[in-house]
Amino acid sequence: MTEPRTGIVERAFEIAKSGDVASITILRQVLTKEGYPNIAQVMAGRSLKLQLTRMITEARMARQRAMPVQTPEPD
Repeated sequence: MTEPRTGIVERAFEIAKSGDVASITILRQVLTKEGYPNIAQVMAGRSLKLQLTRMITEARMARQRAMPVQTPEPD
C-alpha cells in the first residue's frame, strides 16, 4: 500500500519552512515539479501567500544565522 501524498498546502508549508526556496514563485515551481495540480488556484489567497512569504523569509534568515562566519586568513 502506498502512502497518501501530502496535501498541497501542507507541502507548501514544508517547503517554505525548509529555507530551500527564496520566493513564492520558486515554491510554485517546486510544487509543479513534484506533480501537484491546480497550484495557482490553491495559492491564490492573499493570506496564504503572506503566510508562506513570512515562512520563507524566516527560514532563510535562520539559515544565514546558522552559517559560520568565514574570516580571511592573514597573508
